[in-house]
Amino acid sequence: MEISIEEKTRMQACEIFKKMGITEEEAVVLFYKRVIACGRMPFGRIESRQQDKIKKNRMNERFAEWDAF
Repeated sequence: MEISIEEKTRMQACEIFKKMGITEEEAVVLFYKRVIACGRMPFGRIESRQQDKIKKNRMNERFAEWDAF
């Protein structure tokens, strides 16, 4: 497989992989396996969960305010 990636981005990622004790190839394999396990990109959903939690908290606060009347 050949991919084009900005060298600065690649080097920053390689530093992190090195700290984790994995190679670039292993990181790519892990990414692909995670995509398969999730059935989607393995990031982004956390933000959605946090937004859902914030919305739920706001809704609960509003209900508490209504109950106070």
